[in-house]
Amino acid sequence: MKMRTRPSPRIRHTIIAIIVLCMVIVTISAFITVFFSAENTTKRTLSRIAAEYYEEYLYPTIDHSDEKFTTTMETYAKSGLTPTTLRQLLLYDHQKNAALTPALQKYCDENHTRIKYYPEPPFTKTSYRIEFTYSCDF
Repeated sequence: MKMRTRPSPRIRHTIIAIIVLCMVIVTISAFITVFFSAENTTKRTLSRIAAEYYEEYLYPTIDHSDEKFTTTMETYAKSGLTPTTLRQLLLYDHQKNAALTPALQKYCDENHTRIKYYPEPPFTKTSYRIEFTYSCDF
């Protein structure tokens, strides 16, 4: 009858370390794949420029001195403002976001990707909700 010999503690520790290292590498790889995917990166970029558009351009153009301001904004809170296209977001501020155009064009249609803003009480510069209608390939 043969006796089995156990691997030395050093070999066992090495095998465990290799298994743990492989698990860490797989976890990091999965995280990077999900976080930096084309879809997530594009959606984050669109959210950022959509917020800038509302806060820096759209909201300041609304007449706040009008006595019907609150009533008008309450109507828009339900129905939303006129949809804005991705093209408008990229070109509104003297093409400030034009550098993003090639990257976004790679995945999204500039004329069919739309953003709709819904102002929310108390109707300040930062009180709004955004609804996206994507026409993107991801």
